[in-house]
Amino acid sequence: MSKQTEIYNFIKTLKPNVPDFEADQNLLEDEILDSVAMMELVLWSEEQYGFIVDTDDLTPENFATLTAITEYVEKMASSA
Repeated sequence: MSKQTEIYNFIKTLKPNVPDFEADQNLLEDEILDSVAMMELVLWSEEQYGFIVDTDDLTPENFATLTAITEYVEKMASSA
């Protein structure tokens, strides 16, 4: 299973009735996730992929979309 699929599947567990979404859809602006669910995603990513997210990295560039999250996780996991 790809990292993107793993992350997508985890996001679907965070809130009841999370709708299907596109990889480039903004998760916060489109109300797919709220700030609490986003932090759960960050914590899960750290545990799942073995790295620590620096607070400076908590930016829309890294966490706004599934694509951005996947790219960030792949970059961080490969350097962990």
